[in-house]
Order: sequence, then structure tokens, then C-alpha cells
Amino acid sequence: MSMKIDYTGKTVLITGGSAGIGYACAELFLELGAAVSICGTNAARLEDALRRLGASGGRVYGEALDVADEKSLRTFAAHTRERFGGIDVWISNAGVCESYSIIDTPEEAYERSFDTNVKAVYLGAKAAYEVMKDRGGVMLLASSFASLIPSVGSGIYAATKAAVSSMVRSLAAELAPYGIRVNGYIPGVIETGMNRETIAANRAAMEEVIALQHFGETRDIAYGAAFLASEYAKYITGITLEISGGKFGTQNPKKAWADKERREG
Repeated sequence: MSMKIDYTGKTVLITGGSAGIGYACAELFLELGAAVSICGTNAARLEDALRRLGASGGRVYGEALDVADEKSLRTFAAHTRERFGGIDVWISNAGVCESYSIIDTPEEAYERSFDTNVKAVYLGAKAAYEVMKDRGGVMLLASSFASLIPSVGSGIYAATKAAVSSMVRSLAAELAPYGIRVNGYIPGVIETGMNRETIAANRAAMEEVIALQHFGETRDIAYGAAFLASEYAKYITGITLEISGGKFGTQNPKKAWADKERREG
């Protein structure tokens, strides 16, 4: 029997869905039959994303808003439910990464990081619970490899994502009685606008610590999200899935590739 993930009749809400990983998730869930609702802070970019997503005839909706504002987020959820009849999957994907050492981080950057990366996830969980408590559903929260191994120069970002990974486990237990599964996902090095400059300056060194020896694509994260939200993952809750190509799985993954060349040479 072949496996087929089908979201026909389902609605997926994605914060930060107008670009990068969020947009890739929106594209894939539409292809799998879902209605998709996205939000973003940049109105022009959101409108462009909605135009491109709607070009294939998919059911798409979106609003420009600040995900750290509870009223705006709840209104967006309410509008999504009114338009599509409910919300089955809530993906808290919106995030920002401030590039400062901890002691050099301006207070406003600290607050912006925690507002977008932590407070918005907390508010999203509350809003999703209200929508899903009588029918069940799935919540997916965006963490980061920085939650496992932080980097000098983005310590506050790492702290916010560690908080998200912790909330995944707590929320999974809290919401299980309502038929709501909660999981997280940890992207590896994915070429997006958020990290393009870092990749350009450090490509070789960054690839060396990845078992597959190459970066991922936004679509790779979307595939993971589609699986975690599907019936094939119905007994999976409270985990944070690494989708990283084996990043830092060993201290010296490049040696395996050198060994392959030696054996075949």
C-alpha cells in the first residue's frame, strides 16, 4: 500500500508564511489539498505571496499583522475560521534573528527577539487551543539548531529557540486531553534571507559539519512539517524534529566522504 498525505478539507494557518520556510510550507500544503492562511509583517511581501500562492487556484487567505499582538493574532485566527470553517494545523513559524553577542544586545533587540520568537508562540498556542479544543488538531512550532548548539553572536536568538523547544514538550502534555498534538521542527542550514550573508562568508566551514555535506532547501522543512501534521504521525507528540542533513551528528562527517574517495579511487 502506498502512502499518500492528503490535506483535502483541512485548513492550515502559518505565521511568517510570506517568505522562506513559511512560504514553502504554504506552497506544499496547498499542493496537498489544504486551504492555507498566512500572515506576515510586510504588507507588500504578503500581497505578493498571496498572489503567487493563489495563481494555482488554491484556497488562500492572508493578513499583515504583528504576531506578538494578541488581539491581531486572535482576529486573524477568527477570520481564518470564518472563511474556511476551522483550523486543523497551526504552524508558528514567524521568527527574527538579531546578530549581537549577548552583552552587546540592545534592549529593544532583546525585546523584539522574545516578542516574535517566544511571546508570539505563547499567544499562538492560546489562540490555537481555543479553535481546536473541541475538534482536535496539530500545532507545529519553529525552533532552531541554535537551541541545541548556540553560536557566538546570536545568543539571545538561541535562548528564544531553546524556550520554544521547551514549550513544545509542555504544550504536548497540556493539550493532549483535547486531541491536540504539538511538535517542533529544527531546520539545519537552509538558504533563506535570514542567513544568506552568513552562508556567503562561511559556506565551506558550514558544509563540513553536515553529514550530507550540503545545505537544505526550504521545501525540505515543509516536507517535515507535512509529515508531522499528518495522520502518519498521529502517535508523535512532544518532539522537536531535526531536519538538518545530519548537522553535527558526528565531530568529523567530512571524513566519511574522504574515506569513500579513498576506497573508490
